[in-house]
Amino acid sequence: MDTYLISGVNGMKPKLLLGAGIPYAATTPLWYTLQWDNKYCHTGHRKEPHWLDVIQKQQELKYNPKWKKGNRFKDRRRKFVMAPVAYLRPEKPAEIQRTSFTSEEEEYFFSLPTSIEKYIEYYKKHWESVKNEVQSVADFSNSTCQLKKQFLLDIREKILDVFDVKVIMIFRDPTRRIWSESKTEYKNIYNKNGKPSTLSRYGRMYTKHCEVWGKENVLPLIMERVWKDPSELSDFLGYKIEKMHRNVYYPEMGSKRPKYKYLNDQWASEHNDIDYGRLRKELDWLYEDFRNTFGYLPEEWQWKK
Repeated sequence: MDTYLISGVNGMKPKLLLGAGIPYAATTPLWYTLQWDNKYCHTGHRKEPHWLDVIQKQQELKYNPKWKKGNRFKDRRRKFVMAPVAYLRPEKPAEIQRTSFTSEEEEYFFSLPTSIEKYIEYYKKHWESVKNEVQSVADFSNSTCQLKKQFLLDIREKILDVFDVKVIMIFRDPTRRIWSESKTEYKNIYNKNGKPSTLSRYGRMYTKHCEVWGKENVLPLIMERVWKDPSELSDFLGYKIEKMHRNVYYPEMGSKRPKYKYLNDQWASEHNDIDYGRLRKELDWLYEDFRNTFGYLPEEWQWKK
């Protein structure tokens, strides 16, 4: 299959943008912003192929020390093989997910078992078809934020041999993010061990990706800030972001949220209004965790006790 040439811009490597989450922090509107509204990147068949996560899953014994205790990685292999028909579903706009791949190529790329070599080959080929329209290919799989550091280190050099990699991570007020993740049900916030989702440990995930890709190549975005002013995102990408896509989470409206088309993954779970004061107190340690990593707390998350 690998019969085409690699070409970037002016002989440089093509760019690969990794949108590494975080779930329930407006990753879909961010994807629409970059792919649909500003034509910066194109993710191929779908926003989230979860390709790297599937590769890691195939080697779970190597990367999951808790495997023998019965703790398993999430199995996203079925979603992966369904990627070629994902754009036909009404949840996302078909026009921005179309590709030039043939059915034979789709069968080749989205078959199991898969590999990092196929991952690279896919985005190389996709770049050749979109390089006159966008600046970068991209993978917006939220599962990337939870990939094991050792797995990322093991695949890093193969990816960097071909691509210039940048990573963006978007962080939302932890209390509001967890409330959305829990489907606005207090009983769903804590697991059987009394702990909330680890997806709000922003510092830990950010540090991991900095250690893998280099701090200069990883941008932590504050959701409530970038929708007011996308200049930080523009500077990081070296590309002017003219507008931000509409976003159910901004401005915050709780259960009175608008039902924007193609954003039902945001509004469908927002049924109950949050008791922000109660949860903010319970989850205060997450804000301290952020402060310990980044040295400050975003003013957009400030709260008077």
